[in-house]
Amino acid sequence: MTEKDILQMKQEDERSLDIQAAQDFAERYLAAEQDSQEWTSMAAALTILLDDPSRIIRKAIANVLAAAPNAPGHVVRCLASDVDEVAIPILKASPILSDAELVDLFAEGNEAVQAAIAERANLSASVCAAICEVGSESACSVLLRNSSAQVLQSSLLRLAQRFEDRPDMCDQLLRTRDLPLSTRYELLMRLAENLDDHPIVLERVPENQRHTFLSDAEDKVVLRLALEAGLEDLPDFVEHLRINGKLTTRLLLRAVCCGRMRFFAAALANLGQVPLPRLCKLLVTVRRSALQAILRKAGLPLKSHQAFLLAIDVARQAKADFTYDLALDEARLLTETLLQEMQDGTLGADEDVIAFLRRFAIDVARLEARMLVKNNTLQVTKAA
Repeated sequence: MTEKDILQMKQEDERSLDIQAAQDFAERYLAAEQDSQEWTSMAAALTILLDDPSRIIRKAIANVLAAAPNAPGHVVRCLASDVDEVAIPILKASPILSDAELVDLFAEGNEAVQAAIAERANLSASVCAAICEVGSESACSVLLRNSSAQVLQSSLLRLAQRFEDRPDMCDQLLRTRDLPLSTRYELLMRLAENLDDHPIVLERVPENQRHTFLSDAEDKVVLRLALEAGLEDLPDFVEHLRINGKLTTRLLLRAVCCGRMRFFAAALANLGQVPLPRLCKLLVTVRRSALQAILRKAGLPLKSHQAFLLAIDVARQAKADFTYDLALDEARLLTETLLQEMQDGTLGADEDVIAFLRRFAIDVARLEARMLVKNNTLQVTKAA
């Protein structure tokens, strides 16, 4: 059957066209010179074939036209609204469809349609925003895997709001580099909330220790994020913690023991309302009395001052300037020195603080041991 046969057929006539012929018509249209007789004939034939009862024929045409920038617009738009089998090749690739059309098709489409649009290369920020606002979980998951999509931070925040109780989506979002620290923290806290009734926790952690276990888990999340944070991200993160009542003395003690000096300095600067660069300089240069004044201004309890003052002294001896974090072995030495000094009764140390320090010392030792095992494993793997 030729294009003339198709053009001469009446609507009620029975069509009989094979897949190869349909593909040939589409390819001839793309190869034809614009406004030529063949170009016009092929466009008309393809328009008629939009009503072909065989979806296989329509799919064959869609596969040929999908990525073509010179495909007939009306044909492409018709195919984009066809059944999934026909529409998906067009939705995934056609450059003919505008952002506005993609948003409309997405809003009206089922999960398969939404996923196809989310998979498109170089999706604009506006389309990504629409997907994040109303898309299904599966479509949003596809979008997060689309490395060429222009997903703005505001769109990521919207996803975090919509899917904060969905562990799989939270996990995907946490692997996204542009997610703000404060949002990462909130997602991780959502996941941590589920630990309370997790089988492993119920089995291995005594009931009277679960509150401490979960509090420690939250602190470890904060310090892990602080370790990965850039210097410019820390002030906003610390402020978020302060507003939510999470910037505790226990957390700052743990930060010191784990060598998170940047976080410790950023927290003191926030609590004491001192510019961070100036505070870092003060921590390195001023006398103990001035340091104690800084701790008082930050609102830290008096019983914790001795521990913080000793930690700052040890950090100074290690030549730390509070603009970088200590290595794990340095952090372990700091914690052991701090604990040894605090256990001397002549210092009048608070027993609660010493108990904290003992627990933190164990955590730091475990971290160092795990890192050592990990590094040895990597060396063995490389050698093999």
